[in-house]
Amino acid sequence: MRIVGVNLSHDSSMSLVEDGRIVAALALERITQQKRGTVPWHEYTLAMTRLALEVLGGRGLTIDDVDHWIGTSTESGDQDEEERLLDILGVLAPEGKRLALPHPAHHLAHAGAAFYTSGLPDAAAVVVDTYGSIFQGHRERETAFEFSLTGRPRELFRMTRASTRIAGTVHNGGVFLPENIGGLGELYRVVTLALGFRESGTAYDDAGKTMGLAPFGRRLSAEPLFIDVSSGEMTFDDATRSLVDLGFAKPVDGGAQLLPRRRGEAIGQLHKDLAYQIQAEFEDAMLYLTTKSLAMSGSRNLVLSGGCFLNSTANARLARELDVDDIAVFPAATDDGNAAGAALYAYYNIVNEPEAVAPADPRSLRMTDVYLGPPRLIDERIEHASKTWKCDPIRHADEEDMVLSAAEAIGRGEIIGWFQDRAEYGPRALGARSILCHPGLPGMKDRLNARVKFREAFRPFAASVLAERADDYFEIPVPDSPFMLFVCPVIPQRRASIEEITHVDGTCRIQTVAAEPGGVFRRLIERFDELTGVPMVLNTSFNLRTKPIVETPGDALNCLYGSRLDRLFIGRYEFAAPDFAEMAPTSLTADTDPGPSDPREVRILSLVDGTRTVRHIAEQAGLDPEETVNLVLDMRRREFLDWTHLPTRYRELTIPTPQYQQNFSESR
Repeated sequence: MRIVGVNLSHDSSMSLVEDGRIVAALALERITQQKRGTVPWHEYTLAMTRLALEVLGGRGLTIDDVDHWIGTSTESGDQDEEERLLDILGVLAPEGKRLALPHPAHHLAHAGAAFYTSGLPDAAAVVVDTYGSIFQGHRERETAFEFSLTGRPRELFRMTRASTRIAGTVHNGGVFLPENIGGLGELYRVVTLALGFRESGTAYDDAGKTMGLAPFGRRLSAEPLFIDVSSGEMTFDDATRSLVDLGFAKPVDGGAQLLPRRRGEAIGQLHKDLAYQIQAEFEDAMLYLTTKSLAMSGSRNLVLSGGCFLNSTANARLARELDVDDIAVFPAATDDGNAAGAALYAYYNIVNEPEAVAPADPRSLRMTDVYLGPPRLIDERIEHASKTWKCDPIRHADEEDMVLSAAEAIGRGEIIGWFQDRAEYGPRALGARSILCHPGLPGMKDRLNARVKFREAFRPFAASVLAERADDYFEIPVPDSPFMLFVCPVIPQRRASIEEITHVDGTCRIQTVAAEPGGVFRRLIERFDELTGVPMVLNTSFNLRTKPIVETPGDALNCLYGSRLDRLFIGRYEFAAPDFAEMAPTSLTADTDPGPSDPREVRILSLVDGTRTVRHIAEQAGLDPEETVNLVLDMRRREFLDWTHLPTRYRELTIPTPQYQQNFSESR
């Protein structure tokens, strides 16, 4: 039986479930290369149709091969709207094949994804995110369920807040809060916005930066400022007042206006301390919620989903401090994972009776990898992309030759793009769409942040380590960490040898790479270990700042031509970095567009005519050629420039989902 699940709000996605297991999944942002998958409303059905063709075509299927379709969205207000949800897809989802989740569905889909991929016979399922379904005039905040393979899930509790207000709405350039803030995800989001961590051009927060900044700070107050669980209940009474007292907000009628750190403003000690405070209170509250859920369920197993469980520092604390037999976090914990959750719930609870399809061994359902995107290593398509980008790659004779070449490149201090066949489902790069380098050579982290990822210097990186060697380097609170969802202390005597992946607090987010099923990424780490004696590589997602992870060979080449990657491996093909100093940029900026503010960039832009090389521009602008290359690449990332006679990635109009409607302009 084949069921396609579709998430039809922000982070739109599609997942194919066959006989109770996820076999294919892809987020819309991967094929649009627009963060969050936002496209104009009038193009949305066409974009989702293309997504369906990618997901099904990758399995050799057509739309006619699908038995059932089921949708989920944060914007369904009642059961009638759940029933009509797939109308958005039109004829793509035939009316006779449509199913509907029971309302409220958003957190149920999150929980279903976590449980039905956990391999557990029963569990308490906890969902925490910024907001879920609209429910009786409210929105879901934190929800817990009791799940069993032999019965339907039972709700333990559902915490909500008023649906009429969203904290962090943007209007006329200001970021506003309601009078009363409520919810773990909402508080973490608000503080993240106060710290100035907002996805460029949107009202989406970038919460991973807050988690990364927190270890640089110290506690502002021994007493809770934002989230209080000391009384045995969870309250947020002092949150807005605390932001005002700290100077991050000012009172206005009906609430407050945030006074966030401005773009370009240095991060000070107060910002670091604020990040530390919210992280500490967030972890305390997560521990309170999960303990309560386990007690109410009677289970000794815990499964977790919702965007807040991408906080791998909090996950590790739960794993250390909770008295459980097993803990599982769904890898695609944000809303793109709900496509899978909807389809899995439908298989086990709507089209079948749970006890009729429960496997004899629940462990057979445990998700072991998330390489669920369409196949991409097709020689003809790679060669076509090579010609389009006017490059001449090396085609290695076999996979082992390619792996050795990549391991040697990392060993000599190069930063490589690593592109393998089927992309990961979720936000973590796990060896299919990764940027890799040496975890122990001094300066790699700073070079990677500044010249490849174009991101803040405080941001840490993860390690992908041979599973059997992980205990030699890390204090791991779980048996394994295949999905990079736990932060672990680095053993003190090992820190000097892998300093580029050791964060300021002596921790690292890790991916354990097991011998089974092995694969080309495992062999790369093995070859690197043989060459260097280090059984891991530094691993980060294959994307540039503000951009989604690359999906196709063309996307990967676009990244090679837009950063200081030293080389790129696409399957058996190896691409060397171009000589940017000899390339000629062309302007994408119209006379009416706001231009760059950096005087050096203004000079560069004034000299760009489509024929002058970067070296020539540097000479005329009185700049260092290497510095000019770095500036030009960052200007290309922000879409001021592109390369003459190479593919141009034009910006697409984006329409925010209703929760994040806004009225503001922001420089790129």
